[in-house]
Amino acid sequence: MRTLAGQSLQEDIAAAIAPALRAIAASIGPDGRHVLYYTGDRVLTAHTGSEIARRICSDHFAERLLKEALVDAERQFGDGTARLAVMAGAALAERRRPGGPAVESERVIEALAWLRPALDAAFAAETRICDAGAGLIAAAGVDAALVPLILQADAAAGPGGLVEVKEAAEAAVVAADGFSFDARHAGSGPLAAMDDVHLIVANEILSDFKTLAPVIEGFAARGKALVVVARGIEGQALQLLERNRKAGVLKIAALVPADAGPRAAEILEDLAAASGATLVCAQAGTAIERLKPAMLGRAARFRFERGRVHLADAAGAADRIALRIASAEAEIRAKRYLPLDREHAERRRARLAGRWVELTIARGPESGAQAETVRRAIVALRAARTDGVIVGGGRGLEAIADRLKGAGGNDPARLAAAAMIDAALRAPGQCLRRNSAEPRADGRGPMPALVADPARLSRDLLDVALSLAVRLAGIGGAVLRH
Repeated sequence: MRTLAGQSLQEDIAAAIAPALRAIAASIGPDGRHVLYYTGDRVLTAHTGSEIARRICSDHFAERLLKEALVDAERQFGDGTARLAVMAGAALAERRRPGGPAVESERVIEALAWLRPALDAAFAAETRICDAGAGLIAAAGVDAALVPLILQADAAAGPGGLVEVKEAAEAAVVAADGFSFDARHAGSGPLAAMDDVHLIVANEILSDFKTLAPVIEGFAARGKALVVVARGIEGQALQLLERNRKAGVLKIAALVPADAGPRAAEILEDLAAASGATLVCAQAGTAIERLKPAMLGRAARFRFERGRVHLADAAGAADRIALRIASAEAEIRAKRYLPLDREHAERRRARLAGRWVELTIARGPESGAQAETVRRAIVALRAARTDGVIVGGGRGLEAIADRLKGAGGNDPARLAAAAMIDAALRAPGQCLRRNSAEPRADGRGPMPALVADPARLSRDLLDVALSLAVRLAGIGGAVLRH
């Protein structure tokens, strides 16, 4: 073991993260390079900042901090981890620059907070309304052939919708028809599409229909279609449904949500609202034995494809659906920094609004990487639609840096903080010029084609980059194992 502190420790930190930062910086932009790595007998490529960090970073504590920050950012924002790493590296280098102001980290943190209003104002001054979706998509490095499909999928989803990206036999955009959710068939055999369906929606495990058997037999006698969706369907209840289905006397589907626990309950509540059904739930006083015809939901058409239910023209009341959408939007805001919970709430909103769109990427050697690039492009496009854009290619960030000149005044801590911000803002553009295909003799190279970057995302990435840089620069001592 060895103990490091002060300048020796900072040099050790810089040396440890340098390989990852160099590789990530080289990956930025359309002319950037990818990292090759071996897994078994295959050679694969790492494209994003977080993926490169996963492959390069070791167990050194500074490398772990860098990797964890990038992985967390990818989960939270879905895009921009390479820019984050480049900005953090530049801010850290500025903080460690010989001859810079000798200021304690606590004072620099306070100075960064003091400069926040000026930084917000500079971002606001450079932000404009998003009117060029193709430019945003191009900034993500998407294959040109996929750009029209992404724009089509985004338009079909609309502001409150969700675009899900998958690999399939061919590239296509498929918009969900009405309320959609993932489920599994509780019975056996394929489920046929059905028209004019009635729905029983139960937040219960149904094992015996008891007094409901005559109701089901009535459906069979009249040739009506019935869809039963519950947390579980088993025992005599499932046997009754399967027996009637196999005999061909009842058009029926028995389904269980793919999710479990509280999330399954939310799906069932949303389905009840969308279809106009009364949710069967013993705790709420609506046991299955008390089910009446008026408590059933309705939809014009049912189909079940690849584990997903589609209900067209569900008959739920608009005001009841609006309340469920409002609850999903409140959850999205509350869970902004919890990616999995936020994504679940976004899916709920999309289901309720009938705006769930599937964008498929044709399977091939690079389809997995293409799908990830498309997902990042969609994240950027949606963020830009909500909060506007700044000029891309590093130009917008450099314009913001220009607006902040002199913001630190004469205070040493504020000067140090302002210098870190300036270095972080200028770093992405410098990397893009370095990586450009035709560098000039001075090493700056031409600016890339005019594109756009989401303003809010760029601002959030800067905050995380500065936080990471200050954290690394503020480490005063460490005991390292060889």
